[in-house]
Parts: sequence; C-alpha cells; structure tokens
Amino acid sequence: MLKSRLSVARSHSLREPSVVRLCLIATLALGAGSLGFNAKKVAPQTVAAVTVPVKVAAFKAELAIAQSVPAQVLAEAGADVAAAIAEKPVSTTREAELDDDETFAEFLANQGIADSEAAVVMNALAKVYNLRQLKAGQDVTLSFLRTGQKETFTGATFQPEDTREIVITRTPTDTFKAEVVSIPVVRHRFAARGQIRSSLYEAGDNAGVPHAIMATLLRTYAHDIDFQRDIHPGDSFEVLYDQSVTAKGKSVGEGTIIYAAMHVGGKTKPIYRVTFSDNTVDYFDEAGRSIRRALLRTPVAAAKVTSGFGMRMHPLLGYTKMHKGVDFGAPIGTPIFAAGSGTIDEIGLKNGYGRYIRIRHNNIIETAYAHMSRFNANLYRGARVNQGQVIGYVGMSGRATGPHLHFEVQLRGQQVNPMSVNMPTGRVLEGKLLATFKQGQSHIRNEFSSLVDRKVSPTSQSSTSGSIIPASAKSISPTTASRIGKI
Repeated sequence: MLKSRLSVARSHSLREPSVVRLCLIATLALGAGSLGFNAKKVAPQTVAAVTVPVKVAAFKAELAIAQSVPAQVLAEAGADVAAAIAEKPVSTTREAELDDDETFAEFLANQGIADSEAAVVMNALAKVYNLRQLKAGQDVTLSFLRTGQKETFTGATFQPEDTREIVITRTPTDTFKAEVVSIPVVRHRFAARGQIRSSLYEAGDNAGVPHAIMATLLRTYAHDIDFQRDIHPGDSFEVLYDQSVTAKGKSVGEGTIIYAAMHVGGKTKPIYRVTFSDNTVDYFDEAGRSIRRALLRTPVAAAKVTSGFGMRMHPLLGYTKMHKGVDFGAPIGTPIFAAGSGTIDEIGLKNGYGRYIRIRHNNIIETAYAHMSRFNANLYRGARVNQGQVIGYVGMSGRATGPHLHFEVQLRGQQVNPMSVNMPTGRVLEGKLLATFKQGQSHIRNEFSSLVDRKVSPTSQSSTSGSIIPASAKSISPTTASRIGKI
C-alpha cells in the first residue's frame, strides 16, 4: 500500500516544474538534518511499522521520492534555480564633467564606453547638436544597465542651455538615437526687498534676485543715481518683476521690472513701467515724469570713479595734463552701455585711447568710450544703438595702468564734465494719461505689498536682509499687470 502511494506521488512529482522539484529536495535535505534522520538507515518495512506523527510520516514519504528522482531531472532543476536566483539587471546612473580640451568621444572613452559604441553615439548626436558647442565643465548624466559585474551603456543626457536638453538612448536594435527635448518655462511674478550693506548687487544676491534683474535696475536708475557716490550702507531697494523660470526654479532670460523703488539718503525714488498704445515702453516717477535723461551718468555697471574731469598728473606721461573725461574702474570684461541712443561715428583703435567708440546722439551731443578690451561684435560705423545697449567691455587697451572705462561727453565738439552736464528730462504725462497713471500706481503698489507681506513659501528664497516671494496662481497675469492700463 505504501509503495503504491509512493509510486503515485513520485509520478506526480515528476510532472511538476523542475524548479519545484529541486526546492522540494532542498527542503527535504534541510528537514532531514534538523530532525536527525539518516535516510540510508530507514528500511521500507520499518517506515510502514513505525508510529509517528503525521508530519513526520509525510516527510519520510517525500524523502523516499527525492531518493528516486533521476540525476538528469536534478541537473535541469539546478539550472532553473540558478537562473532564478541570478542577479537581476539594475539601472544605474552617474554624473561626469567634460574636461578642458576633451572631445565628447574622448569623454565617452574615459567613462569606459567601447570605441565602437562611442562612434555610433557620436553619429546620432551629430544629427541634432553641434558638438563644437560643447564646453568644458558641461555636466553629463550617463545611464547603464548593470548585471553582476557586467555594465551596458544605455544612454546619456546633458543640458547645454536652460531650455534645452539633449537625450541619447539605446534602441532595441542596439543602436543609439539622439533628440532635443525642450524644457518648458513659466512666467511668474516676484516681489523682493533688500537692504544695502556694501553694494546693490550684494543686496540683490542676499534677497535672491537674479543678476539680470539687478543689472536692469542699475541701468534704469543710472539716469538719476550715481551708484558709487550716492549709495551708502543702510539704503535699500524694492522691486516687482516678471521672470521666466524652469520647473526647477531656475531663472531663464531677462526679467521685466514692473515697479521698483530706491531708498537713498532718506529719499524714496519709485519708478513704474508704462506701456503705451503704440507698444512703446518707458519708466516714470510717481509724478508722471519719464526717468530717462538724454544720457546715463554711469555707462558701466558697478564701477568706481577712479579719476575725475580736470587737471591731473598723468600716471604714465609723468606731467600735469588735462583729463577730459571720467575714468570708471571695473574688472576686465564688465559690460559698457551706450549712454544714450544715437549713431556710431567712430569705432576702432585710436592712439592712446586704445579700442574706442564715439556715438553721436544729436547735432550737439556726442559721447566717447575708450580702453575697451573688445567691442560688441554687431557694431560698425553708422550702426544705430539704443540707450543702455551693450557696446563693449572694460579693458586696458591703449595707454592705461589698469582696467577702466574712459568716458567723455562732448558738446559741439568740446569735452565737458560728464558728471555736471545738464541732462534734459524725457516725456511728461498730463491730463487723462496722468490720471490713468495715478490709478495704476495704486494697483501696482498693492500687488507688491501683498506679495512681500505674504508668508514665505518653501520654494521662496529669503535672507535676513531681504526676501523674495513668488506670486500665486491667482495673481494678476504679467501681460495685464506689466502696464499701468494701456495709455
């Protein structure tokens, strides 16, 4: 009877998947060891005669089955179990940076990618991206599929621009494809307030305001404020602006200042952006007067006056000589702005001036800029420039002891002191335009106050000297609020 049951059980067991067979055998072996049984010493007749608990009897039956399983079945089961418990493929990534003078092919080779695969990657990448544009320091994320000690390259991504990402992926046929993925940006409104300790730029950094916004603030107020002599510790600023940001919160492009105020020397100087019906844009003070002057007083950002207008001992020539301009000391490469709109009358090398530009603003006024390190590549004699446009960069070409901008203002061909020349004002709002402007002022100030007073969210940036708070989705849209009406 027992033999018959064992036979049936054995037949049934052999029909089970091989993985189950080996698992059963392993279980029996462990069980025999733990119970102290020696299978070889158990005789068939003894098994039938011994009175034991049901679980032990079942165990002995299964042990008998295991002893009779053919070796081939055991081998097959072992292979299946080995495959089942083998290490699973794991996706991994690592970050790497492109070194100086390293091509992308060399970069891939240095990351352990075979030359044959690197060549296929390069061919795919060249179809969507100019590899000559890759710069040292570019971060690249590499993807791999790791199985045990084997690593298979599956792709890479890098972001050459804030709004573009290059994605390289392995295809099912073991080739590679590359594509350009656009990174979406969203326009948000921000409000910030900060106190000046040493410089306006530092105050902007502490308040989390993008450098581009602070540069625009400097240019906008350059008509009225000398940022070297008028600004002192304890002064402050506030600004309401629109800015495009990526999903990660990174600012993209130049923002638009809607409202700003400089609190300087106990006086408050607010400005408001106005868009007119012909789509021209200007900034006005609270009385409705354009803040624009014919010329900027400081045509270079964050500069220090190192030499004024008048007689001085020339540092290189060694004798007293009339200094017919103002020198602004600044690091090499600092942008230089056109002090006013006009036409370039002269551009190029000019004796001791080095790289030199002269702009004619009208029949009376001209400005000159000297010692540049380089010009704006798009400029030429006869080109039209707008006030605040970058025309070149600070350098020390010509006769110069250090990097600075030599700036001149010429009235009817005669140099005059740029810091004292009378700068006529621009447009003045009157009548209905002024009334509309006054109403808009109130709206803009209320919006600024509501954003600044709002509790700082986790995504906002803040510091002890300033804060920046993004507008909520319910805030007025930038298109509407970027103008005070449409006057």
